[in-house]
Amino acid sequence: MQEERLQTLEEWKRDLEKAWLQIPKPFRNDHSVRRTLQCRLYRQLIETGYHIVADYMPPRIKDREIDLIVVDDDHAIVYAICIDTVVTLAAVKSLSSFEAANKVIFTTGLLLKKVQESRFFLKPEIEHVHLQPFEKPYS
Repeated sequence: MQEERLQTLEEWKRDLEKAWLQIPKPFRNDHSVRRTLQCRLYRQLIETGYHIVADYMPPRIKDREIDLIVVDDDHAIVYAICIDTVVTLAAVKSLSSFEAANKVIFTTGLLLKKVQESRFFLKPEIEHVHLQPFEKPYS
């Protein structure tokens, strides 16, 4: 199961990085990149046969919605996914507020040092995948 999940995350990473590169450069900003990646992942996940919910706001949480949740027929959350520039406390709080088999934060920050520093907020049950489609990362 662990190996299958990691393989899935790697596939998603490759697909999301490819989608990011397809955004014309003048239109790349944090918001448009995040929403484009969310839409791309939504389209990919809808083909799995699961129920996909976008912008899910967990009960008792007002800071940040979950970008996508993947729900099985028994209404169990299989994946909860956030996409952000860096790992934020709000995303971690939102992901930590309910049960899900897998919790993932994809980050898109161009400053790798800032992304690494933001990992401080992560909890053990939350996976972090940094998207880096450009050859030269910024330090």
